[in-house]
Amino acid sequence: MTIHGFVMLALGLGLFYIRAAMTNLLFYVFGSAFALLLVAASLLFIAGVDWICAAGLGCRQVSRLRGFLFLSTAAAGCSVFLILYPGSTVRLLCYGLAVYALSLSLGKFGLARSWNGTKREQVVMYILAVVALAFSGALVAFAGQDDRESLAVVASYSLFIGFQMLLTMYFLQALKPAEASQLRLKLLQKVS
Repeated sequence: MTIHGFVMLALGLGLFYIRAAMTNLLFYVFGSAFALLLVAASLLFIAGVDWICAAGLGCRQVSRLRGFLFLSTAAAGCSVFLILYPGSTVRLLCYGLAVYALSLSLGKFGLARSWNGTKREQVVMYILAVVALAFSGALVAFAGQDDRESLAVVASYSLFIGFQMLLTMYFLQALKPAEASQLRLKLLQKVS
């Protein structure tokens, strides 16, 4: 999850830079194409890291994490579609990320419900789940807008996901080791 958090933070910053560089038609076209490739590559990388980490846990744990791995693989499959489909646009990217955001927010609600930490941390988890749900709606709402506005929402969502993942890992590190390992498994199961 830490790798996922850092990748999403870097992706968000990169997308904001690309959005700022989209000043004329040439940069607009290449910026949109590069943004699609950057998001697709990030999702493929994250899915690969998830599968490598799951394989390191062993066969029993992989079967318990099948929902999370399915979501990660589905996001990677959508990213391959974005790379190979000649008519892919930022609009399709927004719709795909909206489904991803909705799935992760539902998983975050499940995690918040079963949180073993302090009540304050549980409230923060619920707030993060609500914000993720709001991003899902914002991604759908801005999908039909200009690519620059849509890219700004995608970049904001990427920064939020990175921050959320790193904050969740911080909370998990603050727990006792036995609770933390049990909650990590719940986290991966609830995301699915």
